[in-house]
Amino acid sequence: MIAIIGAGPAGIALGTALDRKNTTYTIFEQDRVGSTWRSVPRDLKVLSPWWTNVLTARDLLRQSPLSKVPSETYLRHLERTAARLKGKVVEWTKVTGLHRLPDGQWELYTNGLVHGPFRAVVVATGYFSNPSRPSPDFESDGSLVVMHAAEIRTYDSLASLRKGDLPVIVVGRRVTAGQTILALNDRNIPAALSIRSSIQFRRHGVLAWLREMAYYVWEEIEAALNPGLRRNSYPVMEGGRNRKLVEAGTVALLPPISRIHVGTVEFADGTSKKAAAVVLATGYALSLALDGFDPHLDAGGAPETDRFEVTSMPGVFLLGVDNLHDHRSRYLRGIRLDAKRLARRLIQLSGDASMQP
Repeated sequence: MIAIIGAGPAGIALGTALDRKNTTYTIFEQDRVGSTWRSVPRDLKVLSPWWTNVLTARDLLRQSPLSKVPSETYLRHLERTAARLKGKVVEWTKVTGLHRLPDGQWELYTNGLVHGPFRAVVVATGYFSNPSRPSPDFESDGSLVVMHAAEIRTYDSLASLRKGDLPVIVVGRRVTAGQTILALNDRNIPAALSIRSSIQFRRHGVLAWLREMAYYVWEEIEAALNPGLRRNSYPVMEGGRNRKLVEAGTVALLPPISRIHVGTVEFADGTSKKAAAVVLATGYALSLALDGFDPHLDAGGAPETDRFEVTSMPGVFLLGVDNLHDHRSRYLRGIRLDAKRLARRLIQLSGDASMQP
């Protein structure tokens, strides 16, 4: 029996891969299936085309393969896929810790209950439940609303931040910052960007779209030619409207924030500005808050792994982590491939007979 912690794309993809191997497993989810996709704005679009993200071939033609679907559409896909799983999916059950037994198997703790034993535990909790603060962080006296982009459930809720001509200052320079800027602009709410380094924009237009579609095909070829390729996997801000707003000065570029005091945002260069609110588009950190989970960390602060297995914790595996197998491993298109690799690895380690029902 295998335990999978998290019923997002990674957990569901792994369950699908294990079903093909007739392997028993239980998925534990602290909320509902696809909880991340339930909490983001419904009109937020997936960054890459449908064919790269769909978890099962049977759903490939449910949408145009080249379309970038809204989050609500992808959530429906996750729900359909989860409903077809043969393994057990336990929702509203938060795993708080794990413990290794003398025979090398693992127990899981949830709400005072003990589950197991399990021959392997796969941590597929991702990033979204652990929003990151700026680094270095700034002080605030509480005189302004400071919220993380993860708290935005609908873009219409941004209207509550409006304070006349005062800008909402968005901290960040990548995709989420750009999405937030556009949402504010669409609602005629003044906005500004606080950044630590220069912004890079993705190309925009028909030629850029064609190039992007070709890239995903080339990426597949590149991965086959150079397995395990690792590199910077963070996408830059969308071009088009974002770039026009910044270059026209409609969205001002501001230095890093040093503190918030009496409704005024003070910056690292000594300047200050009155603001309506601050939205942190500062990304997410890997969510691994489990009692008994104490891996060795590499120079970048990530758990050391060998073919998905945490090197200091035999039998514990990760899925959906940045550069875990290659540069796609934290994204949907990488997760679905890594899930198949990990399923094979689990069978190889434990032996067909011991992992099968």
